[in-house]
Order: sequence, then C-alpha cells, then structure tokens
Amino acid sequence: QDCSYFNSNAVPLKLSFQNVDPLGENIRVIFKCGDDLRQDMLTLQMIRIMNKIWVQEGLDMRMVIFRCFSTGRGRGMVEMIPNAETLRKIQVEHGVTGSFKDRPLADWLQKHNPKEDEYEKAVENFIYSCAGCCVATYVLGICDRHNDNIMLKTTGHMFHIDFGRFLGHAQMFGNIKRDRAPFVFTSDMAYVINGGDKPSSRFHDFVDLCCQAYNLIRKHTHLFLNLLGLMLSCGIPELSDLEDLKYVYDALRPQDSDADATTYFTRLIESSLGSVATKLNFFIHNLAQMKFTGSDARPTLSFAPRTHTLKTSGRIRDVFLCRHERVFNPSKGYTYVVKVQRDNPGEVTFVQRTFEEFQELHNKLRLLFPSSLLPSFPSRFVIGRSRGEAAAERRKEELNGYIWHLIHAAPEVAECDLIYTFFHPLPRDERAAGTNPTPKPA
Repeated sequence: QDCSYFNSNAVPLKLSFQNVDPLGENIRVIFKCGDDLRQDMLTLQMIRIMNKIWVQEGLDMRMVIFRCFSTGRGRGMVEMIPNAETLRKIQVEHGVTGSFKDRPLADWLQKHNPKEDEYEKAVENFIYSCAGCCVATYVLGICDRHNDNIMLKTTGHMFHIDFGRFLGHAQMFGNIKRDRAPFVFTSDMAYVINGGDKPSSRFHDFVDLCCQAYNLIRKHTHLFLNLLGLMLSCGIPELSDLEDLKYVYDALRPQDSDADATTYFTRLIESSLGSVATKLNFFIHNLAQMKFTGSDARPTLSFAPRTHTLKTSGRIRDVFLCRHERVFNPSKGYTYVVKVQRDNPGEVTFVQRTFEEFQELHNKLRLLFPSSLLPSFPSRFVIGRSRGEAAAERRKEELNGYIWHLIHAAPEVAECDLIYTFFHPLPRDERAAGTNPTPKPA
C-alpha cells in the first residue's frame, strides 16, 4: 500500500522496499524512466564536494544530500528523504494562493516543532541549509526551480531535488526565461529567518553566511572546472561544450576580490527576494497540479500535525465551548476553550481553537460535503463597534451552537476525520493543561 506514483511529466514510481532489519523502517526510493539521471548524479556529486569544502573550513551548512543511481539509459533510482514535504504541499495548506503568502513555511515548522527550543533549532537548520542551497544552485546554474522540486524537512533542513536542467539551461516560454531570479529565495523563506515580516539581525547573519560559503567555493574554481571538463565527452546534453563550463566560470568570478564577490552575492540575494516571477511561477505550478491532485487529495487542517480518526481517538459524546481567553502570541486576539467528552468514562480533554481555525474547519468540510449536511457558520464580520470582549462573547455563543449541530449531524459528517482531528488535543493544548490543570467554570 505504500507504493504509488508522482504527478510530474515522467510519472516516476514511489517504491517501498521491506527492510531486512525487522526494527528498521521500509526503504523508499523513486524509480524514474525517461530522465537522464547521470546529470542528477553529477550535480549531487558537485554539491557533495562543495559540502566537503565547507566542512573542512569549519562551516557546516546542514546540507541534505541524497543518493541517486543511474541504472540504464534514461532510467534510475533516487533515494527518498523521510519526514520531508515539497514547498507546494506546504504552501497550498494556506490555499491555492499560498505561494504569495509569507507565513506558510514558518507555520508548518511551528506545527512540527511546537516547543520553543525545537523551533529555534529548526530555524537555525533552515538558515544554514537555505544559504547552502542558494550558493550551490547559483554556482551550478540549476534551473526549472518550482515549489515541487524544493523540499523542507520537519527538522528545518531545506534541499532541492530533480536536477534535469543545470548550467543555466533554463526552460523557455517563447522568448521568456522561466527562471528569472538568480536563485530561489522568497519572502516566506525570509519570514522564517527574520521570525516575522520585519528585518532582524538574523537576516544579516544569513547574508554573511551565503557570502562566506560563496567565497570558500570560489577559492576552488579550477577544481570544479576540471571535474566538469572531464565530463564533456560523456554525452550529457547540457554539458557538451566549453560554453557550458564558461557558465560556472562566470558564476564563480575568480577574478574578483572577496570583498567584491561579497557585494555581488548580496545584490543577488536582494534581486531574488524582490523577484515576483518566482512566486508567480510557484502559483502557476499550484494551478497546474490542482487538476492532477484535486480529486484525490483529502483536505487536512493546516494547524494539525497528523490526522486522527474515530478509531484512533475514541468516539466523541459531547463538546461544549466553555469560555474565551485573550492571547497575545503568535498574534493578538481571542482563543476559545472547548471541553471534549468521549465515550470512555471520565475521559475529558480541553482544546483551544481560534475563530480562524473554526473557519478553516468549516471551509474544509464544505469541500467534502454538500452545504445541506452542514450547519451554517457564524459570520466572520462584526457589525458596528462591538469588537473585542463583546464580539468574542457573542461569537462564543454562535460557535457553541455550530459545534453542537456538527457533532449531532449525519454520521458521515459527525464521524469524519476532519472533525476528530480538530477536537484532538495539540501540543499547545497539552502545554496549556500543564500550566492550568483546573479549568475555570463555564
């Protein structure tokens, strides 16, 4: 059941092999037919050498380098990295326009790293690996970069996959290059680094890191040119003449001083961050993928790390929205405390959800069920000046009615995975229960 296929042009197979070690997890690989994987092998080998240079100089860029093996003409196998997701899947959790928003990556990392120290470690991994990816993809001229071939691990490590185009051989739409920015560095990546939408000192650290990594590779320009030169006669279409080597020479700028190269790469970061074309490319890719995955993909809640079911959680007997509380983190507003009672005698849990999370639940339920099966959702707009405490109090009553009707709806609605996931405690609920074990009276 673990085997499937991917929706890219070559329709690669996702294969899962049983591990000889009974305690080991299954080994997952991608089998591709139709792509020249020698180019991927060469690109990964170049990135591996870059990583060795950085490590020897005392700079660990936290690079994720997977294995790739060509088994014949136009076919081969690629290692799958566990606990990783494509940027497209992360961004579309915030809707089809998620690629234009700044929060998706930060929210996804927060969801998988709920503790403060875990999240800080994930951000640190992200800063280093993102800087390494920016330098490596620029030097090797890796093109056809969209949000389905850039991946993020739950630990914060970012890495690129699918190196079908390199040395500046970009895809064209007529006379327009599809890859318009020097490399992929978008505002949602900057949001993770800054810890918000305002520039911070960590962003300066990121720029310094990129420039330091770039200058270390520049010292070994001749090594990379010689290694790539040895491959000229191998018949790889995008590495066939001296013009292809000249791309790497121009990217490394061996004639520049370290100070000039630092200025140059800083401008490249600025140019990539300001490029609307990258986000537009991501958005077009989201739309293109919708026709493949729209009918099969089950909607999930963006704030829940995993899906829960009636079978795994136990039947919900009753839910009651007890009270609202003022919160200031991650943003100002109100959160609603819901008491969830299950069939198991005495099993009562308390979960905290915002109005926006209730709204997300309703929107995802509408994708699964016709409106006739669902109760009407309270309006998100507050009329007149009754905001703040009074509005939260009124919404509490409306939401109480909504969740009561939801739990007593038709079984296919009331017992669906979305509802059981929504009312299952999250790490933040467990932390809140630890600080305040005795709930206030309703």
